[in-house]
Amino acid sequence: MAFSKLRIFPRSRSTRKSSDLARPPGSFVHFGAKRTDSFSIRTITYDVSKFELVENDSIQGTERGVPDEVNWHEISGLHVIEELSQVAEVFDIPSLLVEDVLNTGARPKLEKRDDIIFVVTKLIFFDVETQEIDIQQFSLVLLPDNVLLSFLEGPTEAFDPVIERIKTGSGGRIRKYGADYLLWALLDAVVDHYLFVLDQVEDLILELEIRMQENAVNVSTEELYALKRETGILYRAIRPLREISGGLCRSVSPLINEKTRPFLVDLNDHSLQARETIEHLREGASGLRDFYLSTVSNRMNEVMKVLTCFSTIFLPLTFIAGIYGMNFEHMPELKLEWGYPAVWVAFVVSALLMLWLFVRKRWI
Repeated sequence: MAFSKLRIFPRSRSTRKSSDLARPPGSFVHFGAKRTDSFSIRTITYDVSKFELVENDSIQGTERGVPDEVNWHEISGLHVIEELSQVAEVFDIPSLLVEDVLNTGARPKLEKRDDIIFVVTKLIFFDVETQEIDIQQFSLVLLPDNVLLSFLEGPTEAFDPVIERIKTGSGGRIRKYGADYLLWALLDAVVDHYLFVLDQVEDLILELEIRMQENAVNVSTEELYALKRETGILYRAIRPLREISGGLCRSVSPLINEKTRPFLVDLNDHSLQARETIEHLREGASGLRDFYLSTVSNRMNEVMKVLTCFSTIFLPLTFIAGIYGMNFEHMPELKLEWGYPAVWVAFVVSALLMLWLFVRKRWI
């Protein structure tokens, strides 16, 4: 896997404008990238014997549904404030929660109330073809009467397997259980994508480590610092999920059935695995950078040692040449017939003696 292809997308940050500052709590303001051009809502209704999927480009006509059926409303296009305001009215969602949904740079969290369970997390999707990692905010609102709302910045294929399980799972567990089980299924899919992405990053780190052991020159500083930056982004996105899964396990909300609790415990275990893995990979990325800098420094020291040794070898030669290069008229050796060959003998003997000494001491 070429590292140049593995990048987190998009790079846009949820910047704030000066006009958005000091607004009253519960203000509907979207922060973040515009992932899609239009608003869309996909309603999936099912029970043991029924499955229905309806797609709309407006909240108009959408209802909570029948309590005996699970009603999952998947909403995409958070930048359309007008539609999100109507969603809040139809499903009676507090404005503070909608504010957190619209702030795509918000930290993942879990908020529990008597009649609402609100989850904000990050969906990390790895595209095998483009080798790109896409991170977007994913929010869930669990309401009474088997109603579950999910909010995405843009369309994604991450939950298609869950929809397929619902569609083809007549008589299966997902059809028999309520919206709380669907909440678990979606979060479980999020964690599965975490683990898949972390596997790709781990393979990349192993590849860089092998290349570095063969020859540190094969790895560039840009690759190492980019790897450290990307693992830092993943760490900030994955780490809070353990708090969310742990909070769901300990929850005594009437919205969570006791039959779903074992699955939430399993989700908590997977979240712990993802957190430990990203911490290990983050340390590995930092270790690779330190190893690279150490290798480059050692290589430079070796070069300097060799240059110093050769400079030392030529030092007595330079001294002898300097002595007999002086322009004094009365120098006894200048009149000797064998003076010139004697100087060359002194040159060779001094050089060989210094070279033998350095080799014996294993300096070169």
